[in-house]
Amino acid sequence: MIAAKNSRPPSLRELFENVLLRFKPNNPSAPAGTFIYGFVALNQDIVSITLNRDHAKLSTGLQNAEYIIYGSYELFNSLLSAEFPNRAGLVSELEMKPAYPFNNYILSIFLNAFDLAIPDLDYRAERFDGPFPFPPRYPAAENPFRFRTSVPVSLPLYESAYLPELIIDDHPQWRAIYSKAWELAFKNLRQPEPASGFINNFIDPAFNANTFMWDSCFMTMFGRYARQNLDFMGTLNNFYAKQHDDGFICREINTFSGTDLYQSLDPRSTGPNILAWTEWLDYQYSGDRHRLQNIFPILVAYHRWWKEWRTHPDQSYWTSGWGSGMDNQSRIPHSEYHHRYFTWIDAMMQQVLNCTMLLNIANEIGRHEFNNELNIEREYLGNYINTWMWDDKTGFYFDVAHDRTLSKTKSIGAYWGLLTDMVPRERVIRMINHLKDPKSFNRPHRIPTQAHDSSVYDPFGGYWLGSVWSPTNYMVLQGLTRQGFQDLAFEIALNHVENIGTVFQNTGTLWENYAPEYAIPGKPAGKDFVGWTGISAINVPIEYLIGVRSDSNTLVWDIRLTERHGILRYPHGLTNNLDLVCDRRTYNERPIVTIRTQQSLTLEIAYSAVSQCFMLEPGEHRLQI
Repeated sequence: MIAAKNSRPPSLRELFENVLLRFKPNNPSAPAGTFIYGFVALNQDIVSITLNRDHAKLSTGLQNAEYIIYGSYELFNSLLSAEFPNRAGLVSELEMKPAYPFNNYILSIFLNAFDLAIPDLDYRAERFDGPFPFPPRYPAAENPFRFRTSVPVSLPLYESAYLPELIIDDHPQWRAIYSKAWELAFKNLRQPEPASGFINNFIDPAFNANTFMWDSCFMTMFGRYARQNLDFMGTLNNFYAKQHDDGFICREINTFSGTDLYQSLDPRSTGPNILAWTEWLDYQYSGDRHRLQNIFPILVAYHRWWKEWRTHPDQSYWTSGWGSGMDNQSRIPHSEYHHRYFTWIDAMMQQVLNCTMLLNIANEIGRHEFNNELNIEREYLGNYINTWMWDDKTGFYFDVAHDRTLSKTKSIGAYWGLLTDMVPRERVIRMINHLKDPKSFNRPHRIPTQAHDSSVYDPFGGYWLGSVWSPTNYMVLQGLTRQGFQDLAFEIALNHVENIGTVFQNTGTLWENYAPEYAIPGKPAGKDFVGWTGISAINVPIEYLIGVRSDSNTLVWDIRLTERHGILRYPHGLTNNLDLVCDRRTYNERPIVTIRTQQSLTLEIAYSAVSQCFMLEPGEHRLQI
């Protein structure tokens, strides 16, 4: 074993610094060409060694590594000790990427160069029937989730006393759908199956035997309010654990076997790319910077995979109906399974958003090596969208064919642009006018996912031909908030929750989607669907009707209701619980709010175009605005 320094074990980097002392230039056992090895151990800094006959150099990270070796710290410590017995037996405990059939030979090149040869190591290539492995793409190999294992943890039971409690005196129906959503959500919590390779308890979309990426993203958004019962972000950890060496993550994975449902190059295989946005939203509530550090290389690698495998020659992005998550929209003919050589507006907007979110995360954790790449791409995509995908006559963004012909269908997917800075202000206003226009998106139940004036709009929903869906409604509400249209966001949120409440009163449950013209479930629509419909029953009442939203270290309360309203046991950060109650009976009455906080809190209260900021210490506070 390598001796400890100053009574502490050496770090992984120090282990390899000691190994480098064994290197002698012109060693005939060293390789004639240059090899770059990366070494990854849990809770240790990642290192690489560049090696040829003349020199051996140690560096941090895996940026240029060709062969990556994973193992525990203890395993590396023993393997690098020439005196350790039976080192050949240790080799089988390593995991090497790419998984070549001749990896023992590749490892022996490294060991021989430092006089650490293992005489009884079998260098022969294993039998190999293919397919040949894809080399790891930086920085996917840094993914810490791919080598974690599941530790059984019991599932929490549904107990309303341990969840936030809504106070809405005049709207008992909102409380009813809120309670129903949590009841259904807790029924859909699952532990990893032994053969799945999943690593955390998770919420299942309750659709079939598989779990879905973008459903999971939105389910974590209401799950944040039950964080003290279960960390719903573990649902995404299971997808991260399944990331491929090239950065690919399948959008649909079997929950029993852990197998991908699609080959990576299938146009239906992945998407939408909203993981970084989901993580950034969660960070605004949790403040968990350590999680950002862990997920950043995963998300950069996934973004790079998209850039490599989901772009046309002009570097614009495509997807498919299934890949977009909006399976059967009529925007591009016969496109459920194929891109049809169109550039897709939602994929483009999402990639701009993804660049922005990755830059936000990079700034927060101090890792800036990808900033230039992301800034250049964001600017290019923004220029492309505004040059080729905007129709000035209609005042809307559309999918565009390879001959620059625009689609004629207004899709809700264009509103992903409101979450970015790339839409000029005058175009933002024109897009928002469509949300107010009965010919477009202002229907009895707002917001249909395809405009009313599209050629195959379905008044009963037709799945994505007009149905109202929770994830897309929430996306639009977030975009309106970001662009400063809080009044319209409240109006749409109120319409949406009231319609869901009416359907709940008539059917006793929550549905996968809703008809845009009638207060009925969409046709077709899954029943008891929580699932992402939990957003409409949990997030929308909390964030847009009661009006409480977390914005990084500040809690924002946008007061609009004229009744006693608020929320008890509101989780803020990882450890603080708040009670917030507002007593206001008429529109002109100045609100009186009572706040109880366990920790110091920055609170911004807004009402009637007035905004005030308060710095609150732990305890109870009564404030008149």
